[in-house]
Amino acid sequence: MLVLGIDSTSDAATAAIVRDGVLLCEYTQNQKKTHSVKMLPMVESMLRDLEISISDIDVFACGIGPGSFTGVRIGAATVRSFCDALKKDAAAVTSLEALYNNVNSFCGTVISLVFARENECYTAAYENNTEILAPCVMTVEEIISFAKGKKCMFVGDGAIANQNALAKCEGALIAQGRHNIISAGAIAEIGYKKAASGDIGNSNIVSPLYLRKSQAEREYDEKHKSEESK
Repeated sequence: MLVLGIDSTSDAATAAIVRDGVLLCEYTQNQKKTHSVKMLPMVESMLRDLEISISDIDVFACGIGPGSFTGVRIGAATVRSFCDALKKDAAAVTSLEALYNNVNSFCGTVISLVFARENECYTAAYENNTEILAPCVMTVEEIISFAKGKKCMFVGDGAIANQNALAKCEGALIAQGRHNIISAGAIAEIGYKKAASGDIGNSNIVSPLYLRKSQAEREYDEKHKSEESK
C-alpha cells in the first residue's frame, strides 16, 4: 500500500510517501515559504524521483491541524482534490498525533503542543500510543498543572516557544531539534496505520481541526457585540 502524506499546518511544508508503513521519500522545507506554491512541486518531485504516478497512490493522508488556519485549508483542499479526481481514500491526521509520533518511544506522558497565541497552545497528551487528553486549547499555566507529577516530555513549537515556563515542571523533558517539526513522514505513517485499521474514508473525512475561532472571526464577533450594545 502506497500512502502519500502532506502537511502545511505549520511553518514547514512537508510531503512524504510510505509503502506498507516504510518511508520511501520525504521532502520538508522549513522556511516559511508560501505553502500553496511549494506543495504541489514537492509532490511532483517525489513522484518523479520514485518513478511512480500519482494514480499509484492508494491513500492520501492529510494533516488537518490544529495550526495555521490558512495552512490547514491548503492541505485539506490539496488532498480533497487528489481523492476526488482519483477516487481514492483519505486519512485525517492531527498535528498533535504527528508530533507524538516523533517521540513515541518515550516511556511516559508525551504532551504535544502547537503554538496558538501568546500563553496558549493547542494541546493533546499520549501514553503508550493511547490518547489520554483530547485536542484542546490550554494556557501555559493549565499545561503545567496537567503535567505536574508526571514523567513527561513536551514536543512541538509550542514547547519551544514556552520552554522557560515549562522548565518549572520538575523532571520534564523538552524535545529537541527536528522532533518539534511536524513531518509528512509521520503523517503518512499514521495514515498507513489508519488505513490498515479501516479508519479512512472519502475526501469528506479531511475536515480541518481549528479548535478556536480565527482572528477575523474573533474581530467580527467583537464588532457585532459592540454594535448590539449601542
